[in-house]
Amino acid sequence: MGQLDKTKKAIGVDAIDEKARQDMFKKFQDAGGQVIRDKEEEDNSSSSSSRPSRAPLNRGGGGRSSSSGSRGSRSKSTSNTQGNSAALTKSGAAIKEPDIGSFLNRMIIKFKCWANNITPFNQPNLLPQFMSELNLELRSAIMDFKIVSSELLANPALSPKIAKNLDKVSPIYIELIARAGKVFDSVEINELFMNYNAKPSDPIPLNSVSPQLYSIFKKLYYLYPFQATYKKAVTAAYDNLQRLEGKPALIYTTKRKKILSEISLVFDKYFEKIYLTIIRNENKNIPMISLYMESLLEITDEDRPGKRKAGEDLPINPPPEPEEEPEEEEVKEETKEEPEEELSPELKLGKKIMFDTSIETLRKKHDPKNELSDFPDSDKCFLSYLYFKEFDYEYSVVMTTKKILIQTINRNGVKMDHRQNLLSVYELSRNCVDQFKIYIETFREHMKAKSNPGSNYIEYSKKLTSLEAKRGQQSRNCRGAIREFAEKASESLHILIQDMQGERAIVGNLDEIMAFDSVEARKKLNKKPIKQCISESYGFILALTARLEDGVGDLYGGILELTPEQMNKAYGKMINPADEQEEAPPPTASEEKQISEIEE
Repeated sequence: MGQLDKTKKAIGVDAIDEKARQDMFKKFQDAGGQVIRDKEEEDNSSSSSSRPSRAPLNRGGGGRSSSSGSRGSRSKSTSNTQGNSAALTKSGAAIKEPDIGSFLNRMIIKFKCWANNITPFNQPNLLPQFMSELNLELRSAIMDFKIVSSELLANPALSPKIAKNLDKVSPIYIELIARAGKVFDSVEINELFMNYNAKPSDPIPLNSVSPQLYSIFKKLYYLYPFQATYKKAVTAAYDNLQRLEGKPALIYTTKRKKILSEISLVFDKYFEKIYLTIIRNENKNIPMISLYMESLLEITDEDRPGKRKAGEDLPINPPPEPEEEPEEEEVKEETKEEPEEELSPELKLGKKIMFDTSIETLRKKHDPKNELSDFPDSDKCFLSYLYFKEFDYEYSVVMTTKKILIQTINRNGVKMDHRQNLLSVYELSRNCVDQFKIYIETFREHMKAKSNPGSNYIEYSKKLTSLEAKRGQQSRNCRGAIREFAEKASESLHILIQDMQGERAIVGNLDEIMAFDSVEARKKLNKKPIKQCISESYGFILALTARLEDGVGDLYGGILELTPEQMNKAYGKMINPADEQEEAPPPTASEEKQISEIEE
């Protein structure tokens, strides 16, 4: 048997049809392969010369790699995104099901999913690593879409003004912000990760979560051609919000950077990966942008963005407000940073509650078995966790209870379910607990090594340095998880605070008394008006957010513990018996600076 025959037998040429053979031959040539017999070269060159008319059929997953020969002249004449998109859609209309479901295309799909760590090569099961990425990154990103949508469109005082200004630029801006806010559906997300959360180390059958993946992909599919416009819409909306609120520019810059980063993450990384799960489930190499894909997802022209008209679905236009010159805005920002007394009532209340509760009291309440007695009071991660537990035990009830009547409202034609939003944010609290459990292990590993120097000082020093770095990294991971929860919880509760101070359309029983049963009767919010419960909860989580804020919070940073000076300044009343009759110490300068930056 000749070398050529051996090669043909090894790759199974006789088992595939003529169309697949031609495709394989074309791919070998594109990769630099050469024909070794003149007769075959003649035959195959004639067949390849007749292939360009069919080239669009073979682009498979997304149609981005092998159509340069047939589309060379056409691509020169189309210089914008719409032209390319139209060409892709037109090519999708000619797709034949036997082509995209051929043996070669099925192999391509399996290889792509395997190469991207989505599924094993021979099994349609989603890998735990991929599910973890979806759970941590995609879930957080689309949740931010929802939070941004609520912040910009559900503010009864400012949203109509923002919408009016954006409509002057393009009516689609408001439409895209609202559509992006609908991508996150907590019920759908919970169903998607139900099996993964139960057994995080087990692969998940693709068909068991395909309805949720198809639904998310469909919502993103509508936004995919408009992602650049969505970024412009969010940027313009925050520019308007900054002018209307007049707060320091750093607040809005941070929010803009975060949401723009999340948009890029969703569309540059996860849109492609979810697409691969869909063609893996269909077992057909369907082009990403094609009529075939739109038919599969039931995409309709009526639902595409771009139908909204300026001023549509908006409340009565507010009276025009005088425009401010940029120079005056800068002066206002500077003057707002100077006075330290201008704090929101909720933040003042939150700081008072936080600093009036001693560390000893927090230890007894949240570590009744004294299992964490080896942690020093000055440990930043430990302190952050104690305050997180205090919020979870005493105040998070406002996010989960049905005693508070949180009503679904309609803002600018968009339904806002704030109860579901609060529940979705509360789910992030699980990660805080998990991260602290890991920190306990790294802390004790570090302390154990520190107390056993051994005989070799050099080895001891290296090991200690390594473990200290490991502990420091996990400390930052844990505090980062708590900070993320605190930020999103404060943003969600801030919407309720604004409603309380405005039209009172969201919470329907603000003046009722929050009463718990005998088991929970000792909680701090028991027998208090609901409006006071919301204010105290918001104030406490806002104070915790301030202490964890980048660069300025005393619980932030790479140093693992507070210095004695910081401890005395923050908790002097509690650790010095002589100061028991004095008032609680005033907030530090760094805390005041942070307050002025994050006050909503």
